[in-house]
Amino acid sequence: ADAIVGRDVSLRDSLAQKDELMREIHHRVKNNLQVISSLLNMQQRALTDPAARSAMSDTRQRITALALIYRALYQGPDLKRVDLRPFLEELTAQLINGELSHGLAVRTELKVDPLVIDPDRLAPLALFAVEAITNAQKHAFAARGGTLKLNFTVRGEEAELEISDDGETDESALASSGVGRTLMTAFARQLRGRAELSRNPEGGVTARLIFPTPAMERVLPTPRGNRAAA
Repeated sequence: ADAIVGRDVSLRDSLAQKDELMREIHHRVKNNLQVISSLLNMQQRALTDPAARSAMSDTRQRITALALIYRALYQGPDLKRVDLRPFLEELTAQLINGELSHGLAVRTELKVDPLVIDPDRLAPLALFAVEAITNAQKHAFAARGGTLKLNFTVRGEEAELEISDDGETDESALASSGVGRTLMTAFARQLRGRAELSRNPEGGVTARLIFPTPAMERVLPTPRGNRAAA
């Protein structure tokens, strides 16, 4: 009996050490990504070409999303899964607040069904959100700001991320085949899903990501509300 107890204690200590090591690794990766983002920011300020500055800004936003994933992993209770609701809330706030210095008044409305998701699925989902939100900032909110709505809904075997704006986007943006649109399609394929871009009743654009719900990672709704505004 003493031998069994001693072995169990040793195994628990070993698991605890491995957890701490993984948290430290995630923390360092996040810090390294933040350093890269800071270097890109310095380079962006030195650029004079608007297209180059915009491309550099887009790259920084994508790196910010990846850094946020690693932070969520090492700060959360589970090193292998992330609660999607607070993650999307923070990601949206970071992207929108990063443009406040440009004089954009953008209000956000979020409604996110509870889901715990692994990093392999979270990365393309987060990067899809980055592309949709930055596109809205460029095309819909550049002149007068507006409202950005983010809804994540679990419908049985399918989950849907929907990001909408109420701006004034011309038809050329919907028909665009640029880098952002290409990336959104690629991220959807990584999730074995599909991407859609369409006009909405408010006159803006709605981007949708529809993909199979991670069957083993659904969680029951919590009592607290799931709406946030900024």
